[in-house]
Amino acid sequence: MILQVLPYITVVIFTAGVIYRLGRWAGARIVHNITLSTPNFASGVTGAVAEAGTEIVLFKSLFNLNRGLWVGAWPMHVALGAILGGHLTGIYFLGKHFAFIPGITEHTSEQMSSYLGLIFGILIFLALLYLLYRRLAVDYVKKVSLTSDYLHLLLLIAIVSVGNFMRLFPGVGIEYAPVKEYVTQLILLQPIPANAEVLHKPLFATHLLLVQILMVVFPFSKLMHLFGMFGNRYIQNRPYQNPAPGMTGPDLLKNVPVVEARWERGV
Repeated sequence: MILQVLPYITVVIFTAGVIYRLGRWAGARIVHNITLSTPNFASGVTGAVAEAGTEIVLFKSLFNLNRGLWVGAWPMHVALGAILGGHLTGIYFLGKHFAFIPGITEHTSEQMSSYLGLIFGILIFLALLYLLYRRLAVDYVKKVSLTSDYLHLLLLIAIVSVGNFMRLFPGVGIEYAPVKEYVTQLILLQPIPANAEVLHKPLFATHLLLVQILMVVFPFSKLMHLFGMFGNRYIQNRPYQNPAPGMTGPDLLKNVPVVEARWERGV
């Protein structure tokens, strides 16, 4: 069930949930003009791209506003990006993706893939522990933390811990080849044979189950900020056309006496 049926249910919920949340954001009414200004704001396409790049890659605004949070959040996101990319390329190329670099053999590539996976796994584990510590120990962070915030961190820590354990102890882990075969069968909607190696690796099943729980929760939680940071600029730049129902606007004021209208507009 965990490895054969649940992945399809998870993907459907994740995809539908993300589309639903993005649709809600895109369809939200703009109730007033949103004007943004900042000193030395970049101008032109090149400047805008550079500005967006520093935000996405370096978390520049977070660095300027909250260094304590940046210390944990930035390395956590960097490690997460490296791990996701490593999973995709490692499984597809069976750990031999570094062999495309001149001078690197397939054997060396497999070793690099394993070492880098472990390094980034340890990095994200330490970063998550630091972020959990901040929520428990820093008073103002603790006051604004919800139960879900702790649960999300604990779930991420559990996923990373199982993955790191499989890296540190290959005997209880699994190689790239059977995982690639398993993923291919899922994509092609083929039944998973009873003798498939993935079905006899409890830690792999646990790891995948935890990831699927995260994917189901993702669209309905704060974790959606991953997509929100890209949609944020679109939402801010949408034109203001009509006031929200019940709010002061030209249509509501056209029949109001001049004196009252001036007061309503704050003149």
